[in-house]
Amino acid sequence: ATAGDNKLGGDDFDQKIIDHLVAEFKKENGIDLSTDKMALQRLKDAAEKAKKDLSGVTSTQISLPFITAGEAGPLHLEMTLTRAKFDDLTRELVDRTKEP
Repeated sequence: ATAGDNKLGGDDFDQKIIDHLVAEFKKENGIDLSTDKMALQRLKDAAEKAKKDLSGVTSTQISLPFITAGEAGPLHLEMTLTRAKFDDLTRELVDRTKEP
C-alpha cells in the first residue's frame, strides 16, 4: 500500500521531538538551541534515542548536561518525554501516513 505520504521517515518524528525540546528549553532558559550546531546534534541523537525508548516504555528521561552556557554558567537540559506527549507531537505525521 502506498496511500498517504510516503516521504515521511524517522527523521520527521525525531524533528518533532527536537522542536519540542528546543521550545521547552527556550521557554525555561531564554536560549534558542536551534542556532547552536553542536547542541542540535546532541538533541538529534537524544531525540532518536527517546523515540526508540518510547516504543517499549511509557516515558523516557532526556538528559543533556552542559547543552549550552548562559550568563550564569553551564545549562543542562533535563526533560521527561511521555509516549502520550510523543503521540501528541507526531499525530499530524501519523495522520499523513494514512491519508490517500
